[in-house]
Amino acid sequence: MVMLKDDKLFDAPITRPSRVLDVGTGTGIWAIDMADANPSAEITGTDISPIQPAWVPPNCQFHIEDAQLEWTYRPESFDFVHIRALYGSISDWGELYRQAFRSLEPGGWIENMEINIHLYSDIPEVRDDPDHIFKRWAKVFWEATDMINKTLRIAMNGTQRKFMVEAGFVNVVEKTYQVPCGAWSSDPKMKKIGTYNLAFMDESLEGFALFMLREIMKWEYEEVQLFVMEMRKAVRDSKIRPYYLITNVFGQKPEEHE
Repeated sequence: MVMLKDDKLFDAPITRPSRVLDVGTGTGIWAIDMADANPSAEITGTDISPIQPAWVPPNCQFHIEDAQLEWTYRPESFDFVHIRALYGSISDWGELYRQAFRSLEPGGWIENMEINIHLYSDIPEVRDDPDHIFKRWAKVFWEATDMINKTLRIAMNGTQRKFMVEAGFVNVVEKTYQVPCGAWSSDPKMKKIGTYNLAFMDESLEGFALFMLREIMKWEYEEVQLFVMEMRKAVRDSKIRPYYLITNVFGQKPEEHE
């Protein structure tokens, strides 16, 4: 994702962050990179799983915290809240943004990047086929996460932007990135991104599918395997030029908030 943004760690117009919160930090890679790039800033990463490395920059720390529960930080504790790739994990996105709003000082920024799991192709026979695997794949996972009230549609139809505005943020900007799957792009940077992305998807498709299709949708294991195989074959087909969309939205807490 950093390559996609020309090696920038964020899009928000922040010149000198000082107190940064990375919500859903995962392995902590973004928080660590942010700490290295901003040695005078304090970077805090939170996640429900303690999978971050023990050796980190001195200005970086990690806490175990569920972003869906009440945050433990005092109001106006941060000047930048960063959220990334929590699609399918959050029950109430509006409340997530409201908690971020409370935790930010006036003038502080929030940024949230999420993935639309629907893959696309501009090739007519794929784009116009209602039964293509790209459409069936997205549909079944949308249904599965709707059943557990953790939508996968957050990066669609301006939803992030809508919830941010409702939470009180201003100067909200939405940017959409088209991410190739495979090395089919003529642009050297996008070709490289597509190569890495295809390798990542090739490894992660089965893991992504197993829990939701087996535990929520109650599919048989063999059904899941066949479904994954069909999707993997389509993703690998450079002739149809598959891609997906990432939406990055950032906004600002008003300078004076009553």
